[in-house]
Amino acid sequence: MTIVRTYDTATANRGPLRHLASMLRYPALVWEHRYMVQNFLRRDVLGRVNGSALGVGWLLLQPMFQFAVYFVVFGLLFGGRSASGEATARFALYLFSGVIVWQAFAEATTVSCSMIVDNGNLVKKVAFPSEALFVHVGAVALLVYLLGAVICLATGLVTGVASVGWPLLGLPVVLLVQFLFTLGLGMLLANAFVFVRDVGQLWRIVVSAWMFLSPVFWEPDLLRSNDKLPPGLVALVMDWNPMYPLLMAHRIALGGDEAALGGFWPQVGCAALWAGGAFVVGYTVFMSRKHKYADLI
Repeated sequence: MTIVRTYDTATANRGPLRHLASMLRYPALVWEHRYMVQNFLRRDVLGRVNGSALGVGWLLLQPMFQFAVYFVVFGLLFGGRSASGEATARFALYLFSGVIVWQAFAEATTVSCSMIVDNGNLVKKVAFPSEALFVHVGAVALLVYLLGAVICLATGLVTGVASVGWPLLGLPVVLLVQFLFTLGLGMLLANAFVFVRDVGQLWRIVVSAWMFLSPVFWEPDLLRSNDKLPPGLVALVMDWNPMYPLLMAHRIALGGDEAALGGFWPQVGCAALWAGGAFVVGYTVFMSRKHKYADLI
């Protein structure tokens, strides 16, 4: 029996809330098209090193070199910039662990902005599940992050700065939360980019400013002890910043001081709430506007 799939823009569900039920079927949709996702994943990974002598070795060499720079500059030369004021490797590891998380987040969301427009030939096919295009983008970013995380954790153990504990077992949960957050935000940005192409440039500015408002280059104690900052700004940066608990959860999982960073599961729970909200909004808005993409790209 042959099944013919049809689509009618006049009768399509356009309201975001009407797509809440289909959101529950999203994992099954991804699994159904897993071979497509695998092909996109393989293409993106190999495309980064295509034609180079070291090949995929560059994926490991780049974070190693990046960490070496952070270790020398911030761990040895400017270690006094940390909250403790000690010229040790602790601050270098703290900084590097935040940078690799942020790079994964920024890369996934920035690439997602133009995902629909860049794959217009596929999106124009009625039966093509364009909402599945974002899965491999987040997966590639997390793969690159994991390589940096291995270097960060190994160096922390060798230098005695990090200590492996049970939170390391919770790292897959943290990765899932980050994946869900970038997936929802990526869908929201991709939808906006179809209608307003300036979104891509604006997002690069936003994500750069957002990085400095997040604990990537600074420690929370430095912000709390700064009397010159208004309390409202401190609360905004620490309590209403979706990336704050996510960054702290990553650092705790990689051997950071759980007591100083706020507790592992409270940070994961807070990050999961932000991620769930972002995915619900991003997915429902994306699906409610999906019927317009073919005419606009």
